[in-house]
Amino acid sequence: VLSIVSKDLYVLRRAAEVYQGLVDRFAPQQRTNYVALLNEWAVGFYTELDFMNEATNQRTLRTLLAENNVTGVYIPEVYEELSTRRILVTEWIDGIKLSECEPDEIREYIKVGQECFLTQLLQVGFFHSDPHPGNIIRMADKTKGEIALIDFGLVARLQQTDMDQIVSAIIHLANKDYASLVDDFIQLNILPADSDRAKVIPLMDKALSPYVKGGGAKKYEEELRRLYGMDGSAQATVGGFQAMTQDALTVLNDIPFSIPPY
Repeated sequence: VLSIVSKDLYVLRRAAEVYQGLVDRFAPQQRTNYVALLNEWAVGFYTELDFMNEATNQRTLRTLLAENNVTGVYIPEVYEELSTRRILVTEWIDGIKLSECEPDEIREYIKVGQECFLTQLLQVGFFHSDPHPGNIIRMADKTKGEIALIDFGLVARLQQTDMDQIVSAIIHLANKDYASLVDDFIQLNILPADSDRAKVIPLMDKALSPYVKGGGAKKYEEELRRLYGMDGSAQATVGGFQAMTQDALTVLNDIPFSIPPY
């Protein structure tokens, strides 16, 4: 497997070099370093194939959540003496993955999951990077917790300065203070210091204001339809979609977003 992955990554990296050259020549306003991005992704890919690293991640998060009194979420124990780089042996968890649960069942665990992941992201600076419903189990034995997390091949670490800046960004987002949010994104290396604020702030307003209102994905969709004048008629839908596409292209082509290593 390692050999196949290495060959695939080599081909992808060469393709990224070619693509980066085209971007640098024809769209210099895009400042994302695609080669560096692929390199970072490759490191994570190799790391995920090392089960001893995953065992360390699992033990670390288990310890951190206990130290921070996070309840309701259980991290299975790792049996180090039985594990190797190619085999990971952990405690068996009886339960059902959230990907197989009904929406009403999943809602019961939102508060527990929210506390757990916000603690990881904003308090301890060490978080599970792949928390999709297939990696979260509704536990049959509630004495240990309500839900269990599995698959710790991908984790990320944040410095205290980044955590503080994310908190600042959340506050500014909640207050719709997009000018200050641009400053937060610059500090987090998502936007460059010389960003065109006159172009960025209106797009942030359009994209984020419906989200800030809350109400879930359905409400967000309704707000976007209202914002872009999609009243249900074919003509309005086409026009709204064209305007939304234009905004998306502006973000991709004119605003030099980048992705930080974390």
